[in-house]
Amino acid sequence: MEFSQKLRRELFPLAPPMADLKGETPNVKDAASGHAGGGARPEGAGLSSGSGGGRANRSSVKPPANPKALIGSTIADRYRIEKLLGEGGMGAVYQAEHSLMRKRMAIKVLHPEMIRLPEVVQRFENEAIAAAHIDSPHVVTATDFGKLADGSFYLALEFIEGKSLREVLAGGPLDLGRALHVGRQIATALSRAHQLKIVHRDLKPENVMLVDRDGDASFVKVLDFGIAKISLGEVIGEAQAAAEPGKPVLTQAGMVYGTPEYMAPEQALGQPVDSRADLYALGVMLYEMLTGRRPFEADSKVALLGMQVTAPVPKMTVKNPDAKVPPEVEALVGRLLAKEATERLGDARELIEGINAQLVHLAATGQIDPGYAPAPMSSQVSHPGLVTGPSAVLPGVSGDVAGPTSGPNAAGASASKRVDGLLPGKTWLLAAGAGTLGLVVLVAAIVVVLQGREGDGAADGGLVANGTATAQSSAPERPPSAPIADAIAMIERGDYGSGIKKLEALGDQVTGREDVHRALLEAYGATDRDKEAMQQASLVLKGNPTLDLEKEKKLRTEVRNTAVKTGSKDADTQAGADLAWGLLENDMGPVGWTTIWDIGFGATGEPYPDARARAKAAYKKAGVKAKMGAANAVTYDLFSVGRTCAAKALFDRAAQDGDERTLDLLKQLEAPVFVKSGWKTKDALACVHDGSLKRAIASLQENLAKKK
Repeated sequence: MEFSQKLRRELFPLAPPMADLKGETPNVKDAASGHAGGGARPEGAGLSSGSGGGRANRSSVKPPANPKALIGSTIADRYRIEKLLGEGGMGAVYQAEHSLMRKRMAIKVLHPEMIRLPEVVQRFENEAIAAAHIDSPHVVTATDFGKLADGSFYLALEFIEGKSLREVLAGGPLDLGRALHVGRQIATALSRAHQLKIVHRDLKPENVMLVDRDGDASFVKVLDFGIAKISLGEVIGEAQAAAEPGKPVLTQAGMVYGTPEYMAPEQALGQPVDSRADLYALGVMLYEMLTGRRPFEADSKVALLGMQVTAPVPKMTVKNPDAKVPPEVEALVGRLLAKEATERLGDARELIEGINAQLVHLAATGQIDPGYAPAPMSSQVSHPGLVTGPSAVLPGVSGDVAGPTSGPNAAGASASKRVDGLLPGKTWLLAAGAGTLGLVVLVAAIVVVLQGREGDGAADGGLVANGTATAQSSAPERPPSAPIADAIAMIERGDYGSGIKKLEALGDQVTGREDVHRALLEAYGATDRDKEAMQQASLVLKGNPTLDLEKEKKLRTEVRNTAVKTGSKDADTQAGADLAWGLLENDMGPVGWTTIWDIGFGATGEPYPDARARAKAAYKKAGVKAKMGAANAVTYDLFSVGRTCAAKALFDRAAQDGDERTLDLLKQLEAPVFVKSGWKTKDALACVHDGSLKRAIASLQENLAKKK
């Protein structure tokens, strides 16, 4: 508390209220973004650069004549500056030694002229507050601040030595266990930050350092909270925050911050962000660690941001054919990369539990080095066999605890060296396997009993018979039994593989259940089993003919994302795409045809030429107008005639039946089309500029307003 109060009162006496900063988008380069001497780097070795068109005057940002002048001097009577680690327009970072404690530190010094740039002051302040309060072993801490005689400010930070995750990734993808191990530690850092309502907003491999700590060569330190979104009430207390009414949140509304390659869709759109934006960025990093490539790549930053907002996440083998990532792991990453924040995992703690469950399962099945897996704590487990694989919720894992952070390393650390009541060596893996077998027997017994009780009441039809979707009963849905509810819960928390297996094992108990078909649609879709996913979508649609598809965003999105995969060389993927097109054209009515329009004529289909061509061909098929609905039909007809006088014949239909797309096409007719006629120039669209176009637009706008 004392650090924060002094920081705000003494370090930034000239900083204007945050309200005065609206409209200013920081876009000033880092003070020192590179590493120095043997891979050493302090927390936030630079002041993080934002993305977006900033208006900071770069010509006024000049480094001092000789940033090395401080080397050899002692500042604040206790920090002896040893060498320069990096420098830039806003400041410099030095390696120093505390003269009394003989402890190496990193000192970040802000140039005195930077105090006149409020956006730089805000970043320095954010970094100091965040680094001082996030008490996680995976976030580097700030221990001191002060003001030098020349007016510049300094920040004392923990000194670390290692390599950035970006440097490590330059050598190719990480192995499966190491990637999840690193991701779990980053999630642990985020969990603590998010508890304090601190959102990093610029998480990327450059801001993650891997250091050698306690025998773990991949110990994570998260850096650079310079553009973090911070709620002062959570960090320094409500009373202190209330005393400064101009600065409740250290951020700027409507601005775009971050790095496009790792930016969440809502962040790219300049919308308000919360902790789930950090989870999206971590999802991109996990994807990159597992494949060596980011899910979305483009030379144009604008195109890249557009892909973040609209493009489906490509399968990992598309980016790297050699990637051998289990479907459950890929599905977990896919949950983090959901376009809608509400469809991602709820928080970092949920991600930690999911990764821990995967690590236990992967270690028990021999897919990763067991040293990466968190061992169960004997003091909290009555029988070690209760740890059963990827569906297990590990005891002792909550909050900032992500299981043991030590992993395999050259120094010879292993699971056998763990303490604090953990089972020695790898024997816990054998216990886990025994527990799995016991659980299978138990589930089988439950299934037998429940089948005996409920078998007579099972509806005809089923899940998938011999790979073919069967009909679904429209009878009222029964309350789910405990095994069904458990399996659906597994899928909801991202454990798709276990949920799928459990539901498939339940046989007749799940036939005719819309909740099961919806759960399997999500699970199959998340694990790129496109054919099975579309079979489940068909069962949902055919089993509930009165479904309001306007409200079924998740189902529509899954069908659309599968349809755009048309042209795939993978037979199952193409089969799924064919099924998706069948649903769009025949089972989803006007809503399906609106989706086809978006693929064929809108932005959705731009990155997918095969899908775009198929959508355009679908609109030309004979007899489809009866299926597509009046709005789609008139929109297509208006599009087909283009900016010609033939459009006038469609005005009455457009005004009566059209939608927003129709209105957009009508408005495109408002501009004149000048053509030469002899020595004169005339408007080729004078035929519609006689008042008929204006009347059609006004009438359609009125009808659309009534529908809202």
